[in-house]
Amino acid sequence: MRKRTKTNPNDMSLLEHIEELRIRMLWIMGGLLVGLVATYSFSEFILQLAVKPLKHALPQSSKIIFTGVTEAFWIRIEIAFVAAIIVTIPWIMYQIWLFVEPGLKDNEKKYAIPFVFFLTIFFISGVVFAYKIVLPLGFSFLLRYGGSDLTAMPSIKQYISLLLKMLMAFGIVFELPVVSFILSRLGIIDGKYLLKRSDYALLFIFIIAAILTPPDIFTQFLMAGPLIVLYGISIIVAYIFSTKKDE
Repeated sequence: MRKRTKTNPNDMSLLEHIEELRIRMLWIMGGLLVGLVATYSFSEFILQLAVKPLKHALPQSSKIIFTGVTEAFWIRIEIAFVAAIIVTIPWIMYQIWLFVEPGLKDNEKKYAIPFVFFLTIFFISGVVFAYKIVLPLGFSFLLRYGGSDLTAMPSIKQYISLLLKMLMAFGIVFELPVVSFILSRLGIIDGKYLLKRSDYALLFIFIIAAILTPPDIFTQFLMAGPLIVLYGISIIVAYIFSTKKDE
């Protein structure tokens, strides 16, 4: 792996920073490519897992369909790529750490392993929470409105698009405590600040939930609830690790 020739980021020019970023992006894309080759081999099994929340909510007479000749093939590619992202999250986070690490103080570099570990854990926790709880409850709630006169025949393309959007959204928003840790160590926020701004945070949480989820109140609350809990955890994290407190 390429090593930096200069350990002080202040000694690096803008072009050197851009070159370092390019190298990290190449390593990330290389890892994703390897992950894609591996996950595509299991794409049929991954697809079966992907449709499981919807199949459990569908009536017996309903089926998941595809309408285009190439639709099923590209769906396999799409879910294999997202699976590759999830599998290679530790590698991606490690490359991001290598890019920002020279700008940190020596006592902050000890957080490298916990940083990668907790980013990965929180992201996967968000994905699992969406898959196991939010999606089954959301589909069961929404499909009730079909009644006995309408038969649900969802398109696999539309379903996978919604599924991936929800999984990625929950994975990202579950990183809130880690973001709080980074900002508190940089001295940008502290626990008192987050607590003081909690009313604005609640408003922002419900706006984000409305944007990222299907247009129904039930699913929006399923995202907003965990976000409120995560914001509370972020306040505690900021209280513990804030550099303002140290100063």
